[in-house]
Amino acid sequence: MSKEISSPYAQFRDLKALYVTDISSLAWCEQQFHYSLHAGGRTETTEMKAGSDIHLKLELEVHDLIKVSIETSEDLWGLKLFNLLFGLEALRTTGETRELPIFGFVSDIFVFGIIDQIKKFSNRRIRKNNDWEWRICDTKTRSKCFRPKKSDVPSSVKYQIMLYKKLFDNLAEGSIEEERIFEVLDLDADKPFSKKFSKYIKIYFSNNKKLNTLRKLMAFIKNYFGFFWKSSNVLEVNYKYQGDGSDLGSLYFEYEEDMLDKHLKRSIIYWKGDREPEGVPIEEAWKCQICEYAENCEWRLKKSSNVLEVNYKYQGDGSDLGSLYFEYEEDMLDKHLKRSIIYWKGDREPEGVPIEEAWKCQICEYAENCEWRLKKVREIEQR
Repeated sequence: MSKEISSPYAQFRDLKALYVTDISSLAWCEQQFHYSLHAGGRTETTEMKAGSDIHLKLELEVHDLIKVSIETSEDLWGLKLFNLLFGLEALRTTGETRELPIFGFVSDIFVFGIIDQIKKFSNRRIRKNNDWEWRICDTKTRSKCFRPKKSDVPSSVKYQIMLYKKLFDNLAEGSIEEERIFEVLDLDADKPFSKKFSKYIKIYFSNNKKLNTLRKLMAFIKNYFGFFWKSSNVLEVNYKYQGDGSDLGSLYFEYEEDMLDKHLKRSIIYWKGDREPEGVPIEEAWKCQICEYAENCEWRLKKSSNVLEVNYKYQGDGSDLGSLYFEYEEDMLDKHLKRSIIYWKGDREPEGVPIEEAWKCQICEYAENCEWRLKKVREIEQR
């Protein structure tokens, strides 16, 4: 069996479109994502259901949902493109849109996604034709009723929003390879839409009745993107509380193209079957505690023989504060053992802490008369 046929891209995406989350989710845990592909998707949790409900509520604040009948693959992609066109029109006229379809190529693989929200905002620092920008925002829900710290925003979330920006900007700059798209998705660009779908077009897009094929529709969208330009380099994550949907505020971060491109390269290599998935590093082993595949995870079992745990309890009532994990490092241990034995045999004098750990002196009962500490203080004074 050739590598291309046995690759995840062939097995699970039929060598057609990847979704943006197919790429960003790998940054959370590749092994978990790989298992979820073989399991047919992750089991929906109460938290996931709550998140979906909140996203639907936000979408309904901007537009209604309409049931549309489709009969062919061309109808399906025609619907996606019309939704893109409707979203662009709303963004242009109202300054905001939600659930905007977006697409493009990453390497030689077609990628499709749906941007949660794009909005127009003023930026007085810009001195171009306009003093405002398009800002891309993604909404995340939390079971805790407070916003996380900026440093706690997962890299998977950042990659997701950065890839949205990359795809949107490419479209805004006119980079739509329509013939390549039709070929990859195996679509007949000149085949008229079905009668049922065409009826929908006439009702909700009466001014453009001639858009009855994918080729015509794609050409119209390509021209319509002429009203837009590259989005802001400042990206936004907005948080909602799963309990009642209340707003917890937003966090912002900068678009980092080099960082994104490195992740895209690694991700495509995985999807093409040129490398095996990897689990999380030891510093992120806490993710295993909330993973449904942890018990039988090959990566975890392979690493567990060298993983050590420190569990913390609260002195007040003995409640559990969680655990931290680290890997056994034999060379590091051997160096410490060697130095320790030399001290115990009387072959060297004891040493105090380095300056970076001087905070320990504040809780040491011998600090006041410590020879090491007094010597270091004098050294600093003589500099």
